[in-house]
Amino acid sequence: MKQKLIALDLDGTTLNDDGQLSATTVQVLQAATAAGHLVVIATGRPDGISEPFYDQLGLTSPLINFNGALIHKPHQAWAAERAVTIPVPVALGLRRFKADYPVRVMVAEGKRMLLADHGYTGVPFLPDMPAPATLFDEAGLDRAPISVTMFIDEPTLAPLSAAIHTQYPQLVGKTWGAWSGEHTALEVTTGNASKSRGLAYVAGAYGIDQADIIAFGDDMNDLDMIEYAGVGVAMANARPAILAAADAVTPTTNDQDGVANYLATALAL
Repeated sequence: MKQKLIALDLDGTTLNDDGQLSATTVQVLQAATAAGHLVVIATGRPDGISEPFYDQLGLTSPLINFNGALIHKPHQAWAAERAVTIPVPVALGLRRFKADYPVRVMVAEGKRMLLADHGYTGVPFLPDMPAPATLFDEAGLDRAPISVTMFIDEPTLAPLSAAIHTQYPQLVGKTWGAWSGEHTALEVTTGNASKSRGLAYVAGAYGIDQADIIAFGDDMNDLDMIEYAGVGVAMANARPAILAAADAVTPTTNDQDGVANYLATALAL
């Protein structure tokens, strides 16, 4: 069988409802790698909370973080590494939205970088930092971040996204993580970063045709990747817009090894 690039969103897709890789999923994805396919994680998560899953799967392929804004190989230098950053003044300017919108916490992130605008605990996807020594402010932000993420209540998502787009049309905000309610995440990156562009970059580096990309996703930050892939696969638990855009749907949900069940059949693993 011709080599496939298997692109995997994490939350709500490859991870189960406990945020873990099941034994079945690990077994099937390792079998896919052994069969010569390129397994690539493509997530909105930053590098630090993606690499444990990368390591658990025993991957050596590129890792796509921040919805395509960082493409790298963990634990090694890769000549083709790519990061798309937000200028420091623009990142700092995003803090102004706190005056008009209820932002629980705002963080600036980059490879091996996490700065919050104040101390916090109990925010999903972030390590507790009740009293950080360095803050996301003029004194603390000394290099351009890859993303600025705002944790908000779900009703704030649409108006805040629109306000950011109006003031900073060069930026794009996406939500991710299969969280809602008080822990909705709005991740802001530059407009020329996306999962589909990340996949195109990796596929080009490995000489894999677009038609041979199989991409799995469930949330709105996966939409462009689902549409771009040769075969875009929506999770059975995906949002309606993802289900509508997909070429196929997994036979089961993320909590029932949907990715593994689909691949075991499609690739005869």
